[in-house]
Amino acid sequence: MRDIKTYLSVAPVLTTIWFGSLAGLLIEINRFFPDALSF
Repeated sequence: MRDIKTYLSVAPVLTTIWFGSLAGLLIEINRFFPDALSF
């Protein structure tokens, strides 16, 4: 039961870090290559 609680406390942190870095990466790509998403 303790492992499940540890997982439930770690998973949101990891997903926040992952989506935050993903959003930052997309922002940086759009800064260096603007309008790349319009193809």
